[in-house]
Amino acid sequence: MAIREKKPLVKEHQPQTFHLFAKLPIELRFQIWSYNLPEPRIVEIKCHTEPNFKYQLRQDDVEPTVCKSTLPVPVNLHVCRESRFEALKRYQLLFSCSSESGRIYFDPLRDTLYLGLGKGTGAKGTLFNTVLSLVQPADLACVRRVAINEGLFRRSSCRRNRPMRSAQKVVEHVMRQVHRHFTNLERITFVYNDRNPIYSPEAVFVQPTCHNRILERQIREAIQCDSDKQPQRRPLIWDIRAIAAEPTSPAYDQSILGYSGSRSTFFKECQLPEIQRVLNTWCTP
Repeated sequence: MAIREKKPLVKEHQPQTFHLFAKLPIELRFQIWSYNLPEPRIVEIKCHTEPNFKYQLRQDDVEPTVCKSTLPVPVNLHVCRESRFEALKRYQLLFSCSSESGRIYFDPLRDTLYLGLGKGTGAKGTLFNTVLSLVQPADLACVRRVAINEGLFRRSSCRRNRPMRSAQKVVEHVMRQVHRHFTNLERITFVYNDRNPIYSPEAVFVQPTCHNRILERQIREAIQCDSDKQPQRRPLIWDIRAIAAEPTSPAYDQSILGYSGSRSTFFKECQLPEIQRVLNTWCTP
């Protein structure tokens, strides 16, 4: 008896373009555009001076300071009027240093504002102090999630032009400044051992490979000290994380890269037998 072959339900050549999108109900189109918006992002902010013609009319004019980010603008803001309308429900232009509007598209409810170790333009010399002193207070009040590089504590406690302060005091000072300027803050993340100058749009927070117990204790004690002084203040959620370039770890092919186990098992299974073989050749008369 001949057996008839089953035809696949899915055609081999699927169309790559949906030509009837414009005929869908507008509510459905808005929902589709919302699905195309990016996941919560880590938005690193950088401050620098920018030449401007109206500030160069006189030589003694000071060039304005602006805040920018290396992250690309969400693509929905550039596709069409519908996609932009839907994207602007979430993203706002924030972090202005003057009366003009900001230049960074930021989702206050989902994105995390990251303050790294870039050189600031303010008198205090750190990006953290520059942002807090120059950015409009209304913009800082919109932020719900902030990330701070833990190197700020080491840098601030080791300056030569001021009396030496312990890292614990520096952490307490940073927490006071955070509560003062980010009035609606819900979560603060301390980024450990991060030296990456550029971050991709897919960058995420991950568990660090090694734990800094000293930093954990300093942060815990600083938060407890602040809570004792201001018991009416809402407690913050805090954690220590590293920044990964992608949400998932890359998959490696063992046949291409060789051994993919741990370092200890690699020594036992590969290096130790080779050492024993060499020793045996030496002992052979």
